[in-house]
Amino acid sequence: MERIKQVIVRSHRFGLSFAALALTGGCGTEPSPVAGTITVSPDSATLFWFDETVQLSATVQDADGRTLSDVKVNWTSWDERVATVDDTGLVTAVGKGEVQVLATAERLEASSTVTVDLQRGALVRIYDAMGGPGWDNSWNWGTDEPIDTWWGVTTDTAGNVVGLGLPSNELTGTIPAEMVVLEDLRGLDLAGNNLTGPIPPELGNLLNLWEFYLTSNDLTGPIPPELGNLLNLRDLNLADNNLTGPIPPELGNLLNLWDLNLASNDLTGPIPPELGNLQGLSTLVLAENGLTGPIPPELGELGKLGLLYLLSNELTGPIPSELGDLTRLGLLRLDDNGLTGPIPPELGELGLLGHLYLSGNALTGAIPPELGNLRSLVDLRLEYNDLTGPVPPELGRLVRLVHLAFDNTNLSGRLPRELRNLRGLSRFYWHETDLCSPPDEEFQEWLASISQSQGGRKCAS
Repeated sequence: MERIKQVIVRSHRFGLSFAALALTGGCGTEPSPVAGTITVSPDSATLFWFDETVQLSATVQDADGRTLSDVKVNWTSWDERVATVDDTGLVTAVGKGEVQVLATAERLEASSTVTVDLQRGALVRIYDAMGGPGWDNSWNWGTDEPIDTWWGVTTDTAGNVVGLGLPSNELTGTIPAEMVVLEDLRGLDLAGNNLTGPIPPELGNLLNLWEFYLTSNDLTGPIPPELGNLLNLRDLNLADNNLTGPIPPELGNLLNLWDLNLASNDLTGPIPPELGNLQGLSTLVLAENGLTGPIPPELGELGKLGLLYLLSNELTGPIPSELGDLTRLGLLRLDDNGLTGPIPPELGELGLLGHLYLSGNALTGAIPPELGNLRSLVDLRLEYNDLTGPVPPELGRLVRLVHLAFDNTNLSGRLPRELRNLRGLSRFYWHETDLCSPPDEEFQEWLASISQSQGGRKCAS
């Protein structure tokens, strides 16, 4: 009986198996759908800043146009220096440029063109940070127009921003560090505005910069030493701000610099001797600060210097004789400091010098007769010093001189008659000294012919 039950059970199992085989054999296997096309949306996109994203999607369809949702799609960026893409198709901006982002499914592929336009993004941030809506002129800024049509923006033939000129345009706010993205910038002119805050040290990475003008703003804080990295710089003008701290010695690295103007700030500390490295410098203006210490003799190595303005600081010590090596110098202003010691006779070697201002110091000794060699001199200011002795007759050689002043000194003696050779003299100040004028009629007529003259007594016969 038990054996009969086992046979029945086996027969039943076999019957089910045969039935299943019969069913599958009769209907066949349903074929898997075959992918026919793949498309990516959007087919192009533009990002404007680092880490900005765009979501791409891929659609896979069969030959009949039916969407296949269960087909795996792989994503690839052809240049991850421009943009990356994750497994879901999310693209993230990394750097400036254009890249193809590829979607593949089975043997199909499609792509989207992603552009990362950091220049436009940087300009928008500049506009926002510096009060763009209040500018006097903001033509095309923030629009979809080509950026070379935006007011003050210059591009090269490749479309790179090479110039940004917005002087006297009512700019406010702060200079954004994002400006460093304009890596091809050669000229930056933001002078004559109302900008506040510090100079971003990131601007020291604008390595192609030639001209850098931030004059006449309300900038504060120190001069970033990173500006010493701008090795292609020709002109650096930060004058008329509220900058504080020392002059960075790193500025001595700017060997291509022609003009350096840091005047009318609140800079303190010494003049870095490293500025003597700037062999191409033609203009050095450090006037109206709080600079202290001596004038570095290394400035005498600036052989191409035509203008040296160190007036209205708190400089001390002697005038370096090495300044006599500046044979191209046309203007020398050392007035209103605390300089001591004698006037170096070597200054008489500055044959092109037209203006010499040494007033308002504590200089001592006699006026060097060598100053009579300055045949180009039109303006000589020696007043408010502790100079002594007579006026050298050699000053009578300065036939181009129109302004001569040595009032409020301790000079004494008789004015030399040779001064009558200064026929073009229009201003002559020698009052509050112990000098006297020769009493002869010719000298007195010459003295009376000077339109602005303040002097002392007439000498006794």
